[in-house]
Amino acid sequence: MQHQRFKPRHSAIRQATAILIALTVAGSGGQAWAQSNATATIFGEVQSPAGATVVLENLATGAQRTLTPDASGRYIANSMPPGRYAARVVRGGTVQATQEIEALVGGGAEVNFAAVDAAATVVVRGARTLIDVSSTNNGVVFTARELKALPVANDIASVVQLTPGVARGTNSQYGSAPQIGGSGQSENAFYVNGFPITNILTQVGASELPFGAISNMQVLTGGYGSEFGRSTGGVVNITTKSGGNKFEFGGKLSTLPRGLKGTTANTYFPNTGANPKTDGKLLYANQDNGSTSKTIGLYGSGPLIKNKLFAFVALERTKSDSQSVGASTETKASDLRTGWATSNTEVNRYLAKIDYNLAEDHHLEYTKLYDRTTTRSQAYGYSYATQSSTGVPGGSGETTINCCGAASAPGADIDVLKYTGYLTDNLTVTALYGKSRTIHRRSPEGYDPSLPQISGSTAVQVPGLNYPSPQTVTGNLVDPNSGDEQKGKRLDVEYRLGSHSLRAGIDRIDVDSRVGLGLAGGYRWSYHKDASNAQINGANQTLAQGGGFGTQGYYVSRDYYSNLAHPTSEQSAQYIQDHYQITDRVLLDLGLRREQFTNYTSNGDAFISQRNMIAPRVSASWDYNGDGSLKLSFNAGRYHLPVPSNLSSNMAAPFTSTSEFFTYTGVDQTTGAPTGLHALGTKPYSANNAYGQSRDAREVTAIGLKPLSQDEFAFGLEKAFNKKLVAGASFLYRRLNDTNDDSCDQRPIDAWATANKVDTSNWGGFQCAIINPGRDNALWIDFADGKGLRRVDISAAQWGTPKPERTYRALNLFVEHPFSNGWYGKVTYTLSALKGNMEGQTDTIGGGDVGLTVSDDHKELMYNAYGYLPGDHRHAIKAYGFMQVLPELTVGGNLALTSGAPRNCIGNLPDNLRFANDYNSAYFYCKGVATPRGSQGRLPWQAQLDLNLAYTPRYAKGLSLKVDVFNVFDRQTTTRYNETYNDGSGISRNYLQVAGRTSPRSVRLTAEYEF
Repeated sequence: MQHQRFKPRHSAIRQATAILIALTVAGSGGQAWAQSNATATIFGEVQSPAGATVVLENLATGAQRTLTPDASGRYIANSMPPGRYAARVVRGGTVQATQEIEALVGGGAEVNFAAVDAAATVVVRGARTLIDVSSTNNGVVFTARELKALPVANDIASVVQLTPGVARGTNSQYGSAPQIGGSGQSENAFYVNGFPITNILTQVGASELPFGAISNMQVLTGGYGSEFGRSTGGVVNITTKSGGNKFEFGGKLSTLPRGLKGTTANTYFPNTGANPKTDGKLLYANQDNGSTSKTIGLYGSGPLIKNKLFAFVALERTKSDSQSVGASTETKASDLRTGWATSNTEVNRYLAKIDYNLAEDHHLEYTKLYDRTTTRSQAYGYSYATQSSTGVPGGSGETTINCCGAASAPGADIDVLKYTGYLTDNLTVTALYGKSRTIHRRSPEGYDPSLPQISGSTAVQVPGLNYPSPQTVTGNLVDPNSGDEQKGKRLDVEYRLGSHSLRAGIDRIDVDSRVGLGLAGGYRWSYHKDASNAQINGANQTLAQGGGFGTQGYYVSRDYYSNLAHPTSEQSAQYIQDHYQITDRVLLDLGLRREQFTNYTSNGDAFISQRNMIAPRVSASWDYNGDGSLKLSFNAGRYHLPVPSNLSSNMAAPFTSTSEFFTYTGVDQTTGAPTGLHALGTKPYSANNAYGQSRDAREVTAIGLKPLSQDEFAFGLEKAFNKKLVAGASFLYRRLNDTNDDSCDQRPIDAWATANKVDTSNWGGFQCAIINPGRDNALWIDFADGKGLRRVDISAAQWGTPKPERTYRALNLFVEHPFSNGWYGKVTYTLSALKGNMEGQTDTIGGGDVGLTVSDDHKELMYNAYGYLPGDHRHAIKAYGFMQVLPELTVGGNLALTSGAPRNCIGNLPDNLRFANDYNSAYFYCKGVATPRGSQGRLPWQAQLDLNLAYTPRYAKGLSLKVDVFNVFDRQTTTRYNETYNDGSGISRNYLQVAGRTSPRSVRLTAEYEF
């Protein structure tokens, strides 16, 4: 069945862009205003401009910028640091009028001055503009005051959840990373002070900073201009606090005690009706799961040189102790010795910000950000008879540091240097350079890297011979050199020319990662026995010929395994943006972005090279009444997403898996290693030919691979009824054009080889390749027939996978009461639909690494795959606010009501479709009948209410005592089921088992003091 969808033609986009550019060249009108999404803009009009200047003074630092209004009285200051400013009209050395205004990140603050008597001085106190008619973005800005007053967890993802159109991630594998505007969890971009902090390796999640260091947090859910790229979801743009001319110090203590948390619900086997031994019975006894965390934070700021050099420092440490059951009632008795897991986690974060006003028109800033999570874990025995821990340690504990590219805590060590120069009233230049480093460590207790692993049961040991095993760690470990490094460079130039404000820039990000696994101890001695006197793989002698214990069938192998990659990538872009003020009321924003993404193998060979990707952006804002009370807006654009560097660690990494075989005469009683070795072969043996070589880069990806891209259209309306009531509505439409994914289906290639009479007898087989699903793809393949690489063209029909589809439609409504009369409140409602056959780079159903989903491995996986996607939540109501009910008492609330996601039934293929090496229970079929995606009903609604109460006693100025209660009614709603229907040929006993719930009620107690 084919599904119709709206398909705007590329030619139409080009024609519209050409028309708008023509209008830009020919048009005339009022002065243009513009703002970068990393800074703020202050603009306005002086009605009597003759002989007047406008002086903008940062009230914290005293930094000033002087502007001369044009003949019509208009002025504009771009690239201003967010903060509170005094705007003054000065004539003849006398201040004639003053307004105070707060400039927010990514927005415009309008300050207008009426005509005044030349001999008079007027002081006007202003407030935050209700509607920003200078911005065409779709999103919201949270200030430090709002973040402090609202009951919200102190992390970036939790704040992002307050924004309409944002849903919690559907796959716990990727941590708390949000889904913004229907996009996947790896499709967002995060910035701090203009530098990217997105997870370097996987693009999932971001580094964190001390929560109290946040000044503004802008969450863009779409419509951002050509300045930003590398995102098809949202952009989270954070600016930090800075020092000022006043010395300020403070600290906080907070705790989330386990004793005040709700009891975690137990997990039971579902009632399948087909598994009487387990149906409805206890699976996990979760009631004793819990944790306690304590946070201490300190900050200080002030002038190092008054009006010149300032510093802000924030330090934060959180310690958490957690316990949870890790064994089910089905766990074997021998494995219950590690059935109770405990961990002690320490999170250290600090931020230092130095601001230096070199001169009135030159500003230099330095940001240091550090984020590191260290976890020490230990397993203990568990008894289901008593449903409690035995207290007996099981196995060795271990310590991890930001381990393995984790989405929830990638960590960072970041340095950023930024220069801003206001060269003239019309010309501004900004330059940024930053460097970010992360590490991934896993260190088991008692681990000695000089000791090899020893493997072998008593059945393969020589009777009477002792086989010690001093190496306490088995299996693979994260490579000790694992980590990521990112270097970012950016240059932006803004120039105002009449009614045009032109902004252009270039940027580049270089990523260098080391990631992979290797055997603990470097290698493993594996003891074996074969009584048949066989000739072992790769050997040129029989066991008896090897002598020693080989004459009795005993032998040993020295095994090596490593999958260590050194992937690198380059991401560069150039953009130009024209903010064209057609009339005093109409702003047209024209942008064009050009991007280049290149991914390299560990050998430095480019295996993905995506060049000259053109992304046009068009937006408009109409100040309908001319007084900022009614705004109409429009956005359209294309957005591209790079492939994360972790993909090359999976597809193009050196891979070693070899064994050397020996007979032996004894065992070292210190190390457990064999002695008296006699080699049975002359070289190592590898069953899959993995001798440490990388794949040929040309075989990894399709020729001319197109990037993941998305088109977007949005319309918006905002109305300020008065200073106490603002309402609005917006509509967003997003459509996925292409994606990159791996295909592992050898059948089309075998058919091509047969049709072209290619000898494949020596070919090792197809190892998967990155393609554009739903398109014709050409691959380079070496069939090991002596003819080298040859081009293999496979049509879309031959691959059999459909073109990726993902459409998101959302109607957002909001009502807001700006802060006045002691309270602030906002209510949003989102009606949306997320439909298609592809979630994006991440996949809820099949899992897999980012960019390597299961969906397109072969065509049968996409049968019946079109439907409502896991991130589809038809209705979402969000409300938050705070009120000062008494001079010393403030209350806050946060309510989220979200309709449930669609459910699926995933099972075996019907018998007539099954084939060798299919994925068993992984298809949209159940009971042999097609079960299209999202056709099995819905999960229940999620409802969560968070409340807080803050007490600021007058007798202790600067002291604040606060209690936050999250999930007040302790509703532990099911957020995900196990959707796998088959277990072999029968119904799985875990089908529709609860696989995720909302967290139980928790209470945070905080004491804070500011001096």
